[in-house]
Amino acid sequence: MTDSRAMVLGCSPRKDGNSDRAVQEIVHALQEQGRPVESIYLRDKKILPCIGCRKCETSRNNRCILAGKDDVQEILDNMQACEHIFFSSPIYYYHVPAVFKSLIDRGQSVYEVWAARGEPKLDLKNASCVLIAGRKKGERLFEGSLLTLKYFLHPLGFALNDLCLRGIDLKEDLERDADSRKMIRDFAVGINF
Repeated sequence: MTDSRAMVLGCSPRKDGNSDRAVQEIVHALQEQGRPVESIYLRDKKILPCIGCRKCETSRNNRCILAGKDDVQEILDNMQACEHIFFSSPIYYYHVPAVFKSLIDRGQSVYEVWAARGEPKLDLKNASCVLIAGRKKGERLFEGSLLTLKYFLHPLGFALNDLCLRGIDLKEDLERDADSRKMIRDFAVGINF
């Protein structure tokens, strides 16, 4: 069952940096619109990495053998229950940080459920990501992250919208950049859900 709340996931391992500031901007923008919103920070959750055992592919219910040993199943279930998901993540070496990638990898069990059903066409809800990179250059800076997110989110029932910001590196950069903060707020409320 889907509820009308939005979930905002802060995906940075660093507390109070630019990605956290983006989470705050998203939450405030949604609250100003009267939309229910919940924010969580992945660094505060226990997320074990996928071990590539393929048990989710072969078990009767496609359940990950690590389910119940950490917070991943709860996060994935809550994501699927939401009407809209937002992610705020820095870019490290052309990809998302390890804690976020571990959550993505553990989404394999959701993919296996979807694949076992014959990869049915889904009515996709909206997922939105704000990706923040310190680099100002790099033609393909966000490409790997966006492709990974697209295929992670599809079996969960979401289509991806993105806002990619460059040149925001030092801990205070987004705080000092009113134009980028406004872009984030506008992006958050510009998605219909």
